[in-house]
Amino acid sequence: MVRVIAALSFLILASPSYAQDCPAFFRFVDFGLEGRDGEIYRGGTVVRAEGFDGQPLLLRALTACLPVEDVAKDGRGNPIPVVTSIDYDPEAIDLPLTTLRVTASADPAAQASRATAAHRERLEMAGTTITDGSDFRCASPADFQGLSCQFVSPYPGNGDLVVYCDAARCEMPALAINTQLIITARWPSGDAHSTEAAPAAQEIQRTIQQIANFLNPLMSGL
Repeated sequence: MVRVIAALSFLILASPSYAQDCPAFFRFVDFGLEGRDGEIYRGGTVVRAEGFDGQPLLLRALTACLPVEDVAKDGRGNPIPVVTSIDYDPEAIDLPLTTLRVTASADPAAQASRATAAHRERLEMAGTTITDGSDFRCASPADFQGLSCQFVSPYPGNGDLVVYCDAARCEMPALAINTQLIITARWPSGDAHSTEAAPAAQEIQRTIQQIANFLNPLMSGL
């Protein structure tokens, strides 16, 4: 499990920065659409890069803009860059997170399903304690101080959703938002690694819902 979380953390943090391809100022980002020629053009899911009060929300150095010239403009004439991923600034959002990333994916459902593989394996391991709730299933391995839980997704389609927690942090590797985007998040585990799986699952579930409640108003077309 430690290896799983370490690998997921590396994927979150190791993606290259393309902030140099971003305009000097923008209020929204566009996750683009793939054309028949395989190129990415404007016209994907649009997400706010600033709050409704005008406060910047993103870590600009980690915003991965594509060099698309024909971009849309917002109502004030500002460009809407086409991006592949954005990271929200933990200090600018009222959430108990250390990482919150939205990323374009060729197949969000399949990516979310792959992220549950380690959890499914743990459910089959000898000595694992399984805890079921009305909308979650948790696995607590006998040889590991932590747990993994699968939840009902807060988004339509109920795609696979799993969170892995150890004594230090919780990791949500892939929550499919729609047919284009996934959410990745990380936060301090608190009591979520406790052997009391049901209360831990409820705590994790509250964090997942907080993430959805924060992002939904910032996105168009959901």
